[in-house]
Amino acid sequence: MWTTFLTTIKVNLREKSNLLWLFIFPILMASLFWGMFSGLTNRQIQAQNFAVVHDSNWSTVAGADSLVNALAGKNTNGTKLIRPTTVSSVSAAKKRVQAGHDSGYLFVNDVGSFGIAISDDLYNEFTNNMSSSTASITVSSLRSIITQFNHSQTTLKTLAASHPTASTQGQTQTRQQAQLQIQAQLERYIAASTASAKLSYTRNRSLTNFAPDQFARYYYALLGMVSMMSMSFAITSISTAQANLSAVGARRSIAPLPKWRQFSAILLASWLTSFLSLVVSFCYIRFVCNIAVGGREPLAILALLIASFTATAFGLLIGAIPRLSRGAKTGISTAIACFGALFAGLYGSFAMSLSDSISRNIPTFDLFNPVKQVSNLFYDLLYYDSLQPFMTTVGILLITGAICMTLAISLMRRRSYANL
Repeated sequence: MWTTFLTTIKVNLREKSNLLWLFIFPILMASLFWGMFSGLTNRQIQAQNFAVVHDSNWSTVAGADSLVNALAGKNTNGTKLIRPTTVSSVSAAKKRVQAGHDSGYLFVNDVGSFGIAISDDLYNEFTNNMSSSTASITVSSLRSIITQFNHSQTTLKTLAASHPTASTQGQTQTRQQAQLQIQAQLERYIAASTASAKLSYTRNRSLTNFAPDQFARYYYALLGMVSMMSMSFAITSISTAQANLSAVGARRSIAPLPKWRQFSAILLASWLTSFLSLVVSFCYIRFVCNIAVGGREPLAILALLIASFTATAFGLLIGAIPRLSRGAKTGISTAIACFGALFAGLYGSFAMSLSDSISRNIPTFDLFNPVKQVSNLFYDLLYYDSLQPFMTTVGILLITGAICMTLAISLMRRRSYANL
């Protein structure tokens, strides 16, 4: 039995198609996801060198120095948008930009409004690569903050013009209060380091102890598909053991080793190789792509063990189907994995929306989709504090695997050959 076990492992790991689709393909797909999503999830504001024009117009704007200090991170939690350099005129600022010392400059125009000018290189980067460039994100944030500041200044001027009889002391107090509010808004915005070009008055809060990556679902939908593709290990092993499909199977059928021991060896070997392929994919997703599971890595390994068992049981059932070639059986397993991945949300936002819609409106349908159930194992770890949803999904997969295993054993026990 153990000789059959070791031989089956060697056969599975030497199969080139298995190595390609179950070890290399998941890593390539995860790398593709990482390349696509990293520019969206890791957007950070990066401070840029800016000249600040302190000319005669500068002193006409109350709070101008406070604004620059906020942008430079002096009044926030270390977060900053600019590294300012004070100059005396616009022409001096232009010279610094042309020389490459600064990315742009801040100034106050003749009507008392803040303005921003940026270099040609930064402008091209801002217009052509706004979604992923850290410099362009900084420029977008600067523009939004300055616009907000100018609007506030306009409000203060309108307020002063509408109360011409108000005392100078009252106007000063009103202006100071408004300026404090502006300063507080700017500090909250800059400290948040958001990539949005608009000011946000809301904060993201997680309802659980762990806030997962927003694109983690795609990685674990991929893992669900790969788990079902690993059925090919069991299909290869069980097909090799059938006398009408393999010369090795013909020799095994007349060997003194009982069928139940042969079947047990095939089950254990296929389960182990399937589990190994999933562990490799998971480790790459977890430690290279940095998709965390909230400190529940041991439970994630248990999930892989359960997923590989169900996939192996499915593979044994498909492999035990009589009168089908090994290639046809492998094709069936691939079709199941790819079709199931559609309803698990692997193929983009439309597929993910379809998956969510089915889960809300036809949850029973998900029970017949093993790819979705394997993905749910990781969703349960990511999105729930309680382990009850996880254990429920584990139970569904174990029952599914047990049913497939029973049917496979029934088909193999009744197998006989008129001649070899």
